[in-house]
Amino acid sequence: MKRAALSIYIGKYFHSIDGKSRLFLPASFRGGKNEVFVCAQGLEGCLYVYARGYWQRVLEKLENLSVADKVEERAFKRAFLSGAFEVSPDIQGRLLIPQHLREYAKIKSEAAIIGVGNRIEVWDRKIWEAYYKDQADFSFKNMASKMEL
Repeated sequence: MKRAALSIYIGKYFHSIDGKSRLFLPASFRGGKNEVFVCAQGLEGCLYVYARGYWQRVLEKLENLSVADKVEERAFKRAFLSGAFEVSPDIQGRLLIPQHLREYAKIKSEAAIIGVGNRIEVWDRKIWEAYYKDQADFSFKNMASKMEL
């Protein structure tokens, strides 16, 4: 079975969350007219947003997990999948971010939308800026020198 080409997400954008919990998704991150994304809890306090095609790969990885502690494996799957939610951009390119996910990521009024290759990350802007300053910038410089970028 041939797989469809997957989107690559790069860049950083800042947008406000409106009163109805909608977030503008940059045009470069949007695909076709009826694109569906899956929004889930991410690491370091952000949200992961996957295009539907890549989400299928995430599900395959989950099905093929080989964790010795099956109780831990089930708990992880339950926590990750129970919080996931399908979202589609409206005609103006906005995604409705479910309240439980906004609360998880502590997104108040302004969000950072970050392209990280196979997914989009959504952060509260202030949390993103602190994280970038305290950790990501150092890691970038450290890894870039090792990779000779």
